[in-house]
Parts: sequence; structure tokens; C-alpha cells
Amino acid sequence: MTAKDIISPQIIPISAVSGRNDGPYSESKAVKASAPLSLVLEHMASGAEVVPVVDDDTGERLGAVDSMSMLVALSSLFPQLNEYSELMVTCPPSMYSASAIAHAVEDADAHLLNLNVVGGTEPDSPTTILIRVNHSRGESVARSLARYGYDTLSMTGTPGAFNADMVDRVNALLHYLEV
Repeated sequence: MTAKDIISPQIIPISAVSGRNDGPYSESKAVKASAPLSLVLEHMASGAEVVPVVDDDTGERLGAVDSMSMLVALSSLFPQLNEYSELMVTCPPSMYSASAIAHAVEDADAHLLNLNVVGGTEPDSPTTILIRVNHSRGESVARSLARYGYDTLSMTGTPGAFNADMVDRVNALLHYLEV
């Protein structure tokens, strides 16, 4: 996803944010249309309420990214599901492997939806990874990750969907046993 993909549908004059007329845009605050989402997010995290987007070749202003268009873009990266679990896992930096994590998740009959390294990018510090899987019970995924050498720090999810399904199965089994 690039800056051009998340331009706000509203026309936002840059001067409306600062309260003064800065001209069409401030050259230092503008990002190119091909800039990745993470770069635009960095600009906004450093205090820019609106980030102008300019054409890569001509430098012509195409529009701007505001906080609402950024939230819409970020939410599209985390689609909502009925059943999912989020696990915070850690490992030594030398052991980190996205493919090994994906294999561990698949061994638990789940699919890896998101994987983000959230800490430990410095040398000699544990790597911390947030993963999101399409499985209502994170315990089986955590056990599989442990077999691959990853420690689970925390886990959240939607256990209600699993419990309702399990209750239905138990009731069906009891019905067959009574017959």
C-alpha cells in the first residue's frame, strides 16, 4: 500500500492545519505517491496531522493523507474475522524466522493472517513478534510455536466461538448416546 492509495477523499488545505498560509504544501513534509504506508505513518507519528502527497515525477500535489484516511488504510490490514487469536511471542534474534513461525502456525491447523516484529530489532535483545491467526483457540498455536522454540508471552482471541461450537458437539454426542 502506498501514499497514493490512502489519499483522503476530502480536499484538505495544508494551511487549515497550521493556521497560516504555507503555500500549497511544505516541501519537507510532502511524500511521494509511491512512498510506503510505513513512511507516511512515520510522518504522522512525528506530529504531522496532514501529509501532502506529490507525484513522483512532476512533484505536483495529488492530495493529502489525514488521520481518518490513515486509520481506514491501517484497518484494512487487519480484517475482522469471527474466529481469531493474537499471540505475542519472543525468541532470540538468531532464531527469528518468519517461515518457521508460519510452519508452526500451519502445524496447528491455522493460517497466519498477520506477522509484525514489534520489538527486539537491536542486537542482543530478544525479538518480539505479534502474530494473528484464524483460529479461536490460541493454545494449540502456542504449543506448536513452543515446539519450534518460540515462547508465548500473551494471547488474546475469541474463545466464545469455540465454546459455542464445542457445546453443540457435546450436545449432539449426548443425543446419540441416549438413542
